[in-house]
Amino acid sequence: MAERLLLEAMAAVDGSLTRWRAECDGLRERNAFAPTGVVGAYSKVLPADALRDATASVYAEIADRLGWLELDRALSEAEFQQLRTDVGEWVTQDRTLSELIETFGPPSLWIGGTNPFFPKTLVYTTADPAHGLICFHLWNAFANTPAGTGLEGVHPEPLVLAVRHRSGSFPDSLSFTPEGLRRRPTADQRSPLRSAVWVFHGDRARYASGVFDTLDAGLAWAAEHQVTGVLAEYGIGGAYDIAVSEGRFTPSKARHGSAHHIAAFGPGLRHLHLTDGRRD
Repeated sequence: MAERLLLEAMAAVDGSLTRWRAECDGLRERNAFAPTGVVGAYSKVLPADALRDATASVYAEIADRLGWLELDRALSEAEFQQLRTDVGEWVTQDRTLSELIETFGPPSLWIGGTNPFFPKTLVYTTADPAHGLICFHLWNAFANTPAGTGLEGVHPEPLVLAVRHRSGSFPDSLSFTPEGLRRRPTADQRSPLRSAVWVFHGDRARYASGVFDTLDAGLAWAAEHQVTGVLAEYGIGGAYDIAVSEGRFTPSKARHGSAHHIAAFGPGLRHLHLTDGRRD
């Protein structure tokens, strides 16, 4: 949520809101944005405590395309193409942080702290945003490294779990090390993605006037009747309770959680502004 709020504010100042919104739509089209956001997409493939830095790398990629990302090191085009060629085969074995840096050099962007007991994401790219980012997701898996991996007894340091290096659909953009495959969360470990509906609330209307099980159904209805208002995604249940349980909202003030606050709490999920049945 912090990255989204910051980048949208930057886009407003920069006059790039249209491009920013197009980038957000692109995340959904590539299945990189679940009902709980980018973190929801990553929750299907990485351990829970590795999600924060991995999620930040997706927004870093958007920032790069919008011309806002400052790199610590820009790879040459030859270095980047060699990395892109080698990385798929490189992650077929378990790899440590030190091996990553020794093989490909210091990263263009280091997301997360340097403490070896915490996850992090290392990003490699060139000065040309058209090349995209190659993102290595690391986790402090040393605490329970299975026997037979060849990593028993080494100095504790993070292991590479996955690398995001392909374009296209988010699930197809990742390659996993053997340790990454072992650490993929099971269904009961993933962040809960509740069923959702789409609710239409007309401009200046007191009550909602339509509920739909899919976005397409809501858009078709709105177009048919040429209505003006907001079509918003709601999880099944109380919006406040869902947001707190999924970590999208943290109560920080005395009024948070009061009856009045809960009654007025918005879902905080996707929403579209429609005019005469068409997206603004």
